[in-house]
Amino acid sequence: MPRLSRKSSPPAACPQCSGKKYISFNWARFQHGHDAESKQVQRALKIERQLKHGWEYACENCGSRWYLGRDGIMMSYIHPSKAGLVEHWNAGTYEVSDEIWDELGKIGATAQGSIAGGRTSAEVPCRVTTVRGETFDMAYVSFQSRPPIDLWQDGRRIRFCDEVASVEPSPYTLSADVRLATSRAQEIRMGYAPTAVQAPDGHLFQLNWANDFFASGPYKGEDLRLTDLAGDWDQADMAGVPSEYILYFVADWRADLDSLYLDAAVGRASEQISAALEEDGDTSAEDESGELEQAGGTENRE
Repeated sequence: MPRLSRKSSPPAACPQCSGKKYISFNWARFQHGHDAESKQVQRALKIERQLKHGWEYACENCGSRWYLGRDGIMMSYIHPSKAGLVEHWNAGTYEVSDEIWDELGKIGATAQGSIAGGRTSAEVPCRVTTVRGETFDMAYVSFQSRPPIDLWQDGRRIRFCDEVASVEPSPYTLSADVRLATSRAQEIRMGYAPTAVQAPDGHLFQLNWANDFFASGPYKGEDLRLTDLAGDWDQADMAGVPSEYILYFVADWRADLDSLYLDAAVGRASEQISAALEEDGDTSAEDESGELEQAGGTENRE
């Protein structure tokens, strides 16, 4: 009697060694998937160690490292150049003093990254003085629930909040109403979501997408106010602050961060931000469908 052949199982392979080069993917979906790719990933990725928040996985086939957040949803590739950031983040406790917290509360944070419908960071723009006496006029204290390795942080200048001695409002920080307006700006064409602002001398600028800082010639963020151009954007100069001028001091996530958000200060709880964006017709929010995010040939750098 002929022997029935069994269909061979797909070899173990993570998205890196399989050639797909995904930067992050929905682990919750792949973990329970029955398609060939899900089974490959299930066989390949194994828990290497528990971190202070979440877990580090390793691929049994190629040895690449991956980070899974404590919510068990998003798996992110740890590029070798960012392994040191993970170690630094995991080794320490990065909390701000009560005095610094109070100062940050006076400035307020706008919502930043979001994964699976929840906020994963709160970033407060400010002037920072470090324990070594350095002063940075354009800096963020960035409260994060994950190590600073995700694609949206690629290219950032990153340090940690144990270096922060004090914070204060920066003259380059935009006012709260301007910052909120830019965070809710509607995309009117691909990659273009402008907000109009005006300087005291009448000079007009447009800010694309969310902005917290502004510096252009003699103009600083604190000088600008919202204005309405009635759709005639050509009369305003495009301006913004290049990312290389901004420094990020990473701090550990806190359960009471809701009180830090600017939208909370005007009477909205943090859970209402998505509803507010929908009411405003914003369709540019980050994709939360759980689909894979692909690098498109660009490697993470730090």
